[in-house]
Amino acid sequence: MEIVVLLMYIVLFLLALILSFFSVKYFITMWKFKNRKKDGSENDDFKRFD
Repeated sequence: MEIVVLLMYIVLFLLALILSFFSVKYFITMWKFKNRKKDGSENDDFKRFD
């Protein structure tokens, strides 16, 4: 019975790890988007937002 609980903890930990990784990636992208130059020289990175 303890092995099931252990596996559940491992799966939840991995899920949290993956979610936090994608959150950090999204935060960095949005931070770059907010601070981009206004002349449009960096727009290649942000085609999906425009």
